[in-house]
Amino acid sequence: MKVPVPFSRKQYVQGVLPVVVTLLASVPAHKAKAGEQGTSHKPHHSHHHGKQHEKHHAVGHAHEASAQHKRAMAHKAAAAAAAAGAAKAAQSAQPSVPENIGTETKLPLPRYASMRADRVYMRRGPGERYPIDWVYHRRGYPVMIEREFGVWRLVEDPEGQKGWVHQVTLHGSRSFIIPGSVSYDGDASKVSTTGHADSRIVAYMPAGEVARGQNHDVPLMSSDKPDRTIVALLEPGAIGKIKACPQGSSWCHVTVRGYDGWIERRLLWGVQPGEIIQPD
Repeated sequence: MKVPVPFSRKQYVQGVLPVVVTLLASVPAHKAKAGEQGTSHKPHHSHHHGKQHEKHHAVGHAHEASAQHKRAMAHKAAAAAAAAGAAKAAQSAQPSVPENIGTETKLPLPRYASMRADRVYMRRGPGERYPIDWVYHRRGYPVMIEREFGVWRLVEDPEGQKGWVHQVTLHGSRSFIIPGSVSYDGDASKVSTTGHADSRIVAYMPAGEVARGQNHDVPLMSSDKPDRTIVALLEPGAIGKIKACPQGSSWCHVTVRGYDGWIERRLLWGVQPGEIIQPD
């Protein structure tokens, strides 16, 4: 690319420069020195000015960075507040879990369950750090679950004793117990030593014989029909399995140590009034 040179520039290059040099040579020494001093001061002034400029430039950058940080923090705070508001709105929009529904299993409360093992610890609180109040040694012993907390269940036994047991020690198969005072001292369903209490059957009754048990013994009937007969008498504390409680019936089909029969549901602990239990 070619750039045109002005006429005045041409003159400077061709003839003016020697004249300027001649004029400078004729200047007195003190004036030339002063000019040199002035020239020497000029770079110092320029250097000082440059430092001032760099300083102001750095301060400007710092203020800008601070402003950007403040804007970013304000944006984050606004976003967090918006998220918290949305979460609160969503929580308020969701229906709360009713008290009659388990918070962990979403199953109805209260509900009945039975003990899975021959050794079940009932604790004072929902955790292993709480002391043990009772040790149950009766597989199939019915309890009523009232609350859920993590893997722990607040249960009540047929005698009204309440405490917390681990969920793995329970299962949902339905069992029953004949309520009432037992015919001997103590209750083998919950003791502090090892042992196992079997279901208690007082006597097996011949067909047609009238039940004459003591301590509110409960007859195990052959069916729920009017022509039913007595199969056996069950003493208070006897435990069995509930097979079915038909809809609209006041009887439940049960088994006790392999013996099959029917018992009025009002005589059982382990089934709610009007509850329907379908056969297996």
